[in-house]
Amino acid sequence: MSLHEFAKDLAHLEYVVPLLERGNPLSMSYWRQRVACLEAQQALLPDGKKRVARLLKLFNEFERVSGSAR
Repeated sequence: MSLHEFAKDLAHLEYVVPLLERGNPLSMSYWRQRVACLEAQQALLPDGKKRVARLLKLFNEFERVSGSAR
């Protein structure tokens, strides 16, 4: 994955992931997998590691909230 592709994917996911709380036509596992795929390339951007970690933290929070709602 090139730097440009990584940056574009990361920016897209940073936009989409917060919206998932409102409703999700695709499964959460799909979106988590998309973010997890970026972990291998997170060093391409100086703040890539921090940004990927933030998205994964959002997924953990979504799962915690949805688990406690049951």
